[in-house]
Amino acid sequence: MEVRLAHMTFIEVEQAITERRIVIVPTGATEAHGPHMPTDTDTHQAEHMAVRLAERVNAVVAPAIPYGISKTFEHFKGTVSLSIPLYQELVYEVGAALIKQGFTHLVLLNGNRPNGTSNDAVARRLIDDLDERFDFKVTAVSYWEPGAAQIHALRKSKVGGMGHGCEYETSFQLATRPELVHMERLKGVYAPLVGWDLVAPGEPSRTYARRPNPTTNHASIFGDPHTASAEAGKAFIDAAVDGLVRMIEGLQLSYGERRK
Repeated sequence: MEVRLAHMTFIEVEQAITERRIVIVPTGATEAHGPHMPTDTDTHQAEHMAVRLAERVNAVVAPAIPYGISKTFEHFKGTVSLSIPLYQELVYEVGAALIKQGFTHLVLLNGNRPNGTSNDAVARRLIDDLDERFDFKVTAVSYWEPGAAQIHALRKSKVGGMGHGCEYETSFQLATRPELVHMERLKGVYAPLVGWDLVAPGEPSRTYARRPNPTTNHASIFGDPHTASAEAGKAFIDAAVDGLVRMIEGLQLSYGERRK
């Protein structure tokens, strides 16, 4: 069964709505990911995970949003960032259009960490603005979050090694698009562990500081890509997909109980 909305006719989309299939909107970014990885890493990963999830839970995947909140890396060439208000408006308009067409469960599946809090705000605004006219729900989640504990158990890097252009993302790319990864370019590159980590248990706070700059020899990496491997990437992806499936199944059960 087709899962990509972009590959469906409007009649097939109408049928998906009738069948109450979930619609997933992957939110990515176009930004530097170290000297070894492509700038579309976040968009590719969000879309890849959306398709994997859709195949498991009978959902459809809207075209990925390839630009996000990437101000952190705008000193590095190839980074294209939207301002926070513009990004939120874009995601809001896409989500509202899908809801107005009749989709009853919208999932904003994030692949770029800084997009996450904005996606939360958009989800809240969609409900506040539209729930008197439409019966729907919105889930905002970053693709690594539901399976974080399982991914953390599989890692080789120390805590702080999974951030950006790191063990996790580099392994993901090695597992899915190895021809675009240049591990040899990491020779002599030092990327310190970061005070936050995508999957390790930690304090639920967010602290922002001065952005990195290539003039200070920063490699646009947060974490440790040296421990990455294709085998690890496959394991990380499977754990992340399983976590997302568990989340969706839990939501469906909870929603069904409320609807009775």
